[in-house]
Amino acid sequence: MGEPCAPLIKWPGGKRSELPTIAPRVPDHDRYFEPFFGGGSVFFGLIDCEAWGNDLHPDLILMHELVAVQDDDFLDAIHGFLASWERSTLEQREDLYYECRSRYNAHLGTDACRAADFFVLRELAYGGMFRFNSKGEFNVPFGRAYGRNGTVATKIRRLTCPAVQAKLAHLNLSSLDFADFLGKHEFGPSDFMFVDPPYDTAFSNYVGGGFDADDQRRLAEALLGFDGLFMLVCKVTPLIEDLYFDKGLTVSEYDANYRFNIKGRFSRDTRHAMVMNY
Repeated sequence: MGEPCAPLIKWPGGKRSELPTIAPRVPDHDRYFEPFFGGGSVFFGLIDCEAWGNDLHPDLILMHELVAVQDDDFLDAIHGFLASWERSTLEQREDLYYECRSRYNAHLGTDACRAADFFVLRELAYGGMFRFNSKGEFNVPFGRAYGRNGTVATKIRRLTCPAVQAKLAHLNLSSLDFADFLGKHEFGPSDFMFVDPPYDTAFSNYVGGGFDADDQRRLAEALLGFDGLFMLVCKVTPLIEDLYFDKGLTVSEYDANYRFNIKGRFSRDTRHAMVMNY
């Protein structure tokens, strides 16, 4: 079902750098599920079966859906941006970013244009942040360092890569609350679910919405009654310890390097745990 690929976009908390730690602990399975898809590092890097991915952020899912079908309007918008980008100075590239941000916040254009703007903002936002103000407007400034290299061009060209298409052909996407996503499926012992929820910290404020203690408890209740196999990857906090430790689950702690450090608020060295029911 296709060779391993890198994720299509940057995503806070992405697990690509942790795949060497995760991979040996992935069990044999026939179907794969991911209720907090994000950038999909585990799916793109490790999974080779029919898969179901879900994320509450609709633009994230929309973008992947349009890439999967190679939507002409989406690709035209992306390639139009790339053409402008490649003939622009650094200052002009900054202007292009803010044009995308203004259009995105004003909800102008078609779904295809919005998905293209979303891709641009994810790739070029300062520090890889994903932050909204009280009005629901994306307010991260331009990351000037990204304007000096060719990374965005490489990422755009990857959107039409055959290996990416082969992976996406076996991915079924939805944008639901995780409980609604789980409620759509009947799970059995050959199903594997990778669970990477927003952290139990203020970090969740930087992914466009909250995931509070009550949400963490809802998730724990669902996982403790899950009929398939699951691996939960999370930052270790007192709440996480209370919900999952000493519950008859397999817990493996490890150190992780946090990629996005927002104004020094978060330590780049964090304790993580893999929690498994197998």
